[in-house]
Amino acid sequence: MAYSALEIAKYVINHEHNNGREISNLRLQKLLYFVQAKVLVETGDPCFDDVMEAWDYGPVVPVVYHKYKIYGSWDIQISDVLVDIEDRIRTFIDAMLDYCRNYPTYQLVEITHKQDPWIQAHQRGTKSEIRPSAIKRYFLSKNSK
Repeated sequence: MAYSALEIAKYVINHEHNNGREISNLRLQKLLYFVQAKVLVETGDPCFDDVMEAWDYGPVVPVVYHKYKIYGSWDIQISDVLVDIEDRIRTFIDAMLDYCRNYPTYQLVEITHKQDPWIQAHQRGTKSEIRPSAIKRYFLSKNSK
């Protein structure tokens, strides 16, 4: 079952705050990309179905970007009700978020800029879609090496 990107974003923001970490919109966008990759690799299905695009600063889910752009580069503060995410999916999300905590936001941007899903979509034109199939293919090929 795929969730909306906004539901996953709310979960990610809460998770980061509960672990004493701030989260800007830029960081949120990169974390959503890596969460999508993790869930695709582990389950074969996307975590969320909303479109992700290749923007200049890396992958972006426009619907989430526009929801939180009022925060600029500041820590996002929310009090929205969270959706109940299946335990198995939550475990994958938590693992990826805890892994990414070791990387500052600028480094997450740099990492995405070196990966085929962003590179290929960005070459097609600014704000071209990064398809889940491209993310899955890329990360599965990395895991098999």
